[in-house]
Amino acid sequence: MEEVVEYRLKPLGITYRDFSEKPWTDPPRSGYRRYEKYGFPTPTGKVELYCTTFERLGYDPLPYYEEPAESPVRTPEVAKEYPFILITGARFRPMYHSEHRQLGIGTREMHPDPIVEVHPETARRLGIRDGDWVWVETRRGRMRQRARLTTAIHPRVVSVQHGWWYPEMPGEEPYLHGAFESNANMLTLEEPETLDPLTGGWTNRGLLCRIYRAESPK
Repeated sequence: MEEVVEYRLKPLGITYRDFSEKPWTDPPRSGYRRYEKYGFPTPTGKVELYCTTFERLGYDPLPYYEEPAESPVRTPEVAKEYPFILITGARFRPMYHSEHRQLGIGTREMHPDPIVEVHPETARRLGIRDGDWVWVETRRGRMRQRARLTTAIHPRVVSVQHGWWYPEMPGEEPYLHGAFESNANMLTLEEPETLDPLTGGWTNRGLLCRIYRAESPK
């Protein structure tokens, strides 16, 4: 293990003992001198704001903005039925991705329910109170989470937590440990034509949705 750490630290010019025994906050100057001598791992050897690799592949070498596959600008007809901009994938403590949802280990007791954040003015117009279970719905599907009212979010935006399932529910069909009850994946795009042609990434922080009260979480 120490040999691996030594190998990883070598470009910084410090040893395993330096790393483990001497407090330091900034990388040693030897790490910077390496780039002065050898350059950066790009075709030009420089920090590239103009990406020559993208240019060689036929893509725009400079950053640019493009509307998401769904948005009030690109798909105004969809926005009439689904007026809110949806953010999925919100991280939160004490959970780690989709882990630690089991009851009895302490983490689920600290964060028992999935949370969707909504602006108070938006919630008031929709008859949603803090703590209500609500449906969040897109053209792909819908799922339920518990509303948390906050002025930290824009009135036109709804933010849902990711990775939720319910280990306490039965594993056999149709329950499947509640895998589809509160899962943000029920709402996201997966059509190939909506993926970014350069990276293959898909939009999960700029979809269109609607939100309304639900009677029961289960």
